[in-house]
Amino acid sequence: MRVIAFLIGIGIFSCVQTQENAQRKLSSGLLECYNSSFVVLKDNHLPYTMDTFIAILRKIEDSPSFNMDLRQFTVSLLNRFRQDGIIENTESKPALGVIPYAPNSFQFYKNAAILKLIQGNGLHFPNSSISLLERCALHFILSSTIDFKERGDEPTTCQTQNSPYRWKRNIDKGTGDVETLSPEELEIIKNKNNESKEGDFDPNSFYPVLPPNHPENAQYKQPVTSKCPLESGVIHTKWGTVAGGPLLAGIAAALQPEKIKISDLVFRNWRLNENLSDVRLDNKWLATLAGDLAEVVISQGPFKNLDERFQIGIEGHWNSTVSQKYYFLNEDENVEFTAAEVRGDLDGLILANTVMTWYQSIPSLKLSQIFDMYYSDRGLFNVSTRACDRRALLTSVAPNDTTSAQVYTASLALEKDISTASMSPELINSLSVKATNELFNFIPSSLNNDLGCDANLRSFNRLAVDLTIFIDTNWKFPAIQPILTLLLENCDINKYASNFTLINAFDGNVLINSSNNILDFYSFNETQYSSLTMFKNGFDLPKSLEVLKIREEQKLNREWESKIGGQRSEIVLILPSATASISDSDKTFCLDRLKTLKETVPDATLLFLTPGSKDKWAEMTVDSINDIVSFSNGNTKENSAQIINLVNRMKQVPRRLINTQCGASYTSSGNSESYTNYLEPSGITFYRLHPNYFYKIEEENLPTIKIQSYSGTRLTICTSRDPININVTSSNCVTTDTHSETIYCPDPTYIHECKPFYLSIAANDHSYSPCNAEPERCRYPDMTKYTISYENLVCVSSASSAIISPIVYFITIMYIYTRH
Repeated sequence: MRVIAFLIGIGIFSCVQTQENAQRKLSSGLLECYNSSFVVLKDNHLPYTMDTFIAILRKIEDSPSFNMDLRQFTVSLLNRFRQDGIIENTESKPALGVIPYAPNSFQFYKNAAILKLIQGNGLHFPNSSISLLERCALHFILSSTIDFKERGDEPTTCQTQNSPYRWKRNIDKGTGDVETLSPEELEIIKNKNNESKEGDFDPNSFYPVLPPNHPENAQYKQPVTSKCPLESGVIHTKWGTVAGGPLLAGIAAALQPEKIKISDLVFRNWRLNENLSDVRLDNKWLATLAGDLAEVVISQGPFKNLDERFQIGIEGHWNSTVSQKYYFLNEDENVEFTAAEVRGDLDGLILANTVMTWYQSIPSLKLSQIFDMYYSDRGLFNVSTRACDRRALLTSVAPNDTTSAQVYTASLALEKDISTASMSPELINSLSVKATNELFNFIPSSLNNDLGCDANLRSFNRLAVDLTIFIDTNWKFPAIQPILTLLLENCDINKYASNFTLINAFDGNVLINSSNNILDFYSFNETQYSSLTMFKNGFDLPKSLEVLKIREEQKLNREWESKIGGQRSEIVLILPSATASISDSDKTFCLDRLKTLKETVPDATLLFLTPGSKDKWAEMTVDSINDIVSFSNGNTKENSAQIINLVNRMKQVPRRLINTQCGASYTSSGNSESYTNYLEPSGITFYRLHPNYFYKIEEENLPTIKIQSYSGTRLTICTSRDPININVTSSNCVTTDTHSETIYCPDPTYIHECKPFYLSIAANDHSYSPCNAEPERCRYPDMTKYTISYENLVCVSSASSAIISPIVYFITIMYIYTRH
């Protein structure tokens, strides 16, 4: 047995040796995040949001070099990027080979203990799958640190209840003292030149300056600290700011469970204590609630009277509501267990309690899917496991007795590293119960300002839009970037949902090429914007519409070549500045061009987002009330509400059903290919088929559309010739796994008199058909697959039957280019 124990010990030791992040030096893999002033400066970082985190995880999981399952990836990620307690040493001298950062803060010890109980390394992590900024974003999201260094911006960045900045009242009064000024203050006053008068005699001027080693110059000076220190390792979510490290560590611990005897971790003289012989530390508890509560017990316990309460849950605030890069704590004392850590620990424990079951059931489960489901209204496979319900889940995942027992065990394990006073096991046990009770009082009472669950949400209509934005480049980047951020973050930009393109509305050149990754927008900065718009700034709506026509026709032809039978909603957003205008002749040209667009690319919906009055652009839209959204410069809260209105309008635009025979020329060629999509439980998707694809006079061989689910899952299918959306139901609904519908136009004279065909497909909340066949196409693992197929579709356009001569085309081009 001794030999076996020795071999196990050797194995653990060798594994820990490869865990660089558990050592008291900056990990070599993280040096790149600290050896450049550009990377260190938070202004250059990606926003610390859940969207950013999930987007980076997806990018890694989609890379060709990625070859890990959920357990391997989570453990690798934790060991590669998390190293807590890294702070700057401002006293270090700049020199070759010196980086003034090291894991010297108290958070280091707990994380080192966690890594020893979640053995692994980051040696096989695919570093080349993501960029430097994305790698460092992962590090800063996952690594807990509090930076107390005074920054100089405290008067504007610190917040308290009564004023934007409050100094601590901890200076003793000088009443009764002969001298209340420090020697340093006297020296400052003495040397102020502006208080000296010409001709004044200073007897000290006869004496030389004191040498550097003089006792007066050698007085120790405490570094000045910030009253609102910066907390790192946190993520902004709709349901409150959370610590990222405990989220990942909780999942990693659950997938690689470990319970170790506490006698192997404590002081040698404690090992003889019979009460500790059978006590075990659970790694998922150390990684979450118990670990942080243990820090409270050890750091605050020796300095509190018995009747004094522990202080936990210090809140903070972000530098911005649209670009979250700095998170300021509202206080600078008792920061061992912040509110972000409370949320992160509780969420990490909730996920730890469920993830192994789902991993065993669905081996292809992805880490990005776990966070995408949990931090959403739908929940992790059911609505009872989601971030908005964390307070209600507290007692079920963390019973009081279990929590206090694990806090006691974690405190014993960490006491030798972070304690500044000696405590008996009995006192630690008592303080652990006290700290646990404080947590159970804090969570129900102090986290009640977090956004709760929407009880009225019964079905999920996910926005999936191909969004083309024409931006007036008279906008200055700092003014328009927050608007674009609000918009794109609410558009669900990712490969499963929405896509965006940003175009200069002056000359039609692309600013950001078509992308389904929000990281491409986050990395677009003011320098790039200025470079791309230099001498090309302005607003030209006729030019924009001409470019739009070309781009839309090219898209139709690409879809024809690729045989794509369905696509996202097609939305074009015009974003003029307050100074943008349009002449009468340009307006006439634009109205004519919009008429042509409606005939040739009928799925494209034109919307305006404009500062000020809507009237200027009213004639350009089909519905001037709903298709134009106005906003005000500088009012983020008001603009956020307007952006939500715009996104809700986008959700009313159905997705496209396409006849793959047509292309932009509307000349029939080949077959009408089917379209396959996926639907989550309680999900609903809306479609529209334009009469360009089914308009015909004869009654034989009428166009038919067929919907069929896989695995026999029953879907609710509704059809109509009038628009239907989440708030409008159709009387023509069936619940089945297969349904066909014949489409025709009763006695139409012109194609524009024939109404489109509208379709909705919904899954009930019990629908579950594991997406195993094509997991790369499924946003969630529990999505139902269905296919839409067509028969007897046609290719018709009123524009295609007209004679578009080269002369007309030449006149159009001449008009565009002779206006300048």
